[in-house]
Amino acid sequence: MKPGILLALAVAALSAAPPVAEAGPRADVQQALERIVAGGGFRAAVTGAVFGPGMPATSGTIDVVFPDRIHARTEIIDFITMPDGAWINLFGIWTPVDRDRIPVTAFSRSAMRKAIASIGDVRAQGSVMTNRCEERIYGFHAAGQLPGATADGDARIWICANDGRPVKLEATDTASGGRIKLDFDWSRAPRVEAPE
Repeated sequence: MKPGILLALAVAALSAAPPVAEAGPRADVQQALERIVAGGGFRAAVTGAVFGPGMPATSGTIDVVFPDRIHARTEIIDFITMPDGAWINLFGIWTPVDRDRIPVTAFSRSAMRKAIASIGDVRAQGSVMTNRCEERIYGFHAAGQLPGATADGDARIWICANDGRPVKLEATDTASGGRIKLDFDWSRAPRVEAPE
C-alpha cells in the first residue's frame, strides 16, 4: 500500500472515531463528592448550622466514618457516637448518653448518593491558586444529604485540580436560611474511637 493511501486511511479512521467526552462542571462536582462517599468518611473544620436547619450556629471540627461513627468537637458540644454507644464530653469527663440525644448519629450512603445525583444548575465560578493546588470553584443546586451538609438549596464547592478532592463546601438551606461551611482536611484519615 502506498504511503499516501495509508495516511488517508488513518485520517479517515481518526475522524470517524467518536469524540472524547469531557467531564464538564456537573460531573466534576459529582465526582468530587462521590470521592468522599467512596472514601468512607472525612475530617473537616466546620462553621455554621453544623447540626442541621433550626440548630444554633457553631464551629469546630468533625471526624466522620460512614455510616455511623462521628466525633464532633464544637463550641457548643463535644460528642462521639458509634453503633455501640454515644458520649458527651461534660467539663472534660465523657458521659454516656442515649444516641437519640445526639444531634446527628449517621450518614446514609444511599441518601448521599441521591443528593449527589440531584445536583443541577452547575456553574463554573473561576479558580484560585493556593499553596496546595489550583482550586476550581463551582456553584450548584442540590437537594438532600450531601457528604457533610444538608443542601436543600444553593451550594458552592472548591475542588483541587490535582486530585479531584473537595477542598471546601458551602451550603445554604433555602427554607431556613441556615448555612454551613466545611474545610476538608485530607492530611489524615478520620478517626472515631470510644472514649476511655
